[in-house]
Amino acid sequence: MRIRRAGPLDLPGIYRVEKASFPDPWPLFAFFPYFVDRDALALVAEESGIVGFLLAFWEGKEVHIHDLAVAPEHRRKGVASALLQGLLAEAKGAQRVRLEVRASNRAAQAFYRKHGFKEVAILPGYYAGGEDGILMVRDLSEDQNPRG
Repeated sequence: MRIRRAGPLDLPGIYRVEKASFPDPWPLFAFFPYFVDRDALALVAEESGIVGFLLAFWEGKEVHIHDLAVAPEHRRKGVASALLQGLLAEAKGAQRVRLEVRASNRAAQAFYRKHGFKEVAILPGYYAGGEDGILMVRDLSEDQNPRG
């Protein structure tokens, strides 16, 4: 598996994974800013085609993950972990990484906790349909200054 920066030609593969991963996938046009904005970070995981992706934006000294998805047939094989590690490698200089996750998505919450994220707030009615979100943050300054 190879992790690399995504480009516009990756859009069909990214969109295929998005539609297979979420009951309410983003519309196609929502992906375009990730290929043109200089503050965007877009990564794909390739293995005979795109099997996962991660989309994020720099917001000051913080990286905000907007979307992370892995094709159903490639889950539990380390793809999401590899994408997250790729993001952390690209995010040198960031003080923290944040994201929102559905309150009902226990598997995603466990995944992010395993990777050093902490739940910091409940976001009432954050998602369509009124479902709460959970704000999760990983403080990267702790990574750079480990206590020993």
